[in-house]
Amino acid sequence: MATYTADAVSLLVYLVDALPRAADRKFAEAEAGEAVIQAPSMALAELLYSVSRDKDVRGVTLTGTPEDARRALVENGPVSVAPVDDAELVEYAQVVDRFSIHDGLIVASHRARSTDAVLTSDGAIGDAGYETIW
Repeated sequence: MATYTADAVSLLVYLVDALPRAADRKFAEAEAGEAVIQAPSMALAELLYSVSRDKDVRGVTLTGTPEDARRALVENGPVSVAPVDDAELVEYAQVVDRFSIHDGLIVASHRARSTDAVLTSDGAIGDAGYETIW
């Protein structure tokens, strides 16, 4: 089964139903139980922070609480939490000099968990040679 790493931006855009076609297909596959989407705990924390600030995403103002967003994604949705553990830190130590903290932890989770691609609009990850879907 295909497995993907999602960053905070992809999760936010999913919440407002504004994903581009390719990423939307991967989330639909996960909703149908045909794929797995993992989000590093750090990405979920970023998402909850954004929701708490009523951030505007793709012209849509986020509503609801951070807990509502967590439930929609993790408890009742297609996303599983990928805790940052020692395996991610080992990978992060290898890429820390090439990425921001955020991008580095996304790439580290992708590498440590051997996911098929990263669901992201972040060009830096793709430019570094990692498979991305957006």
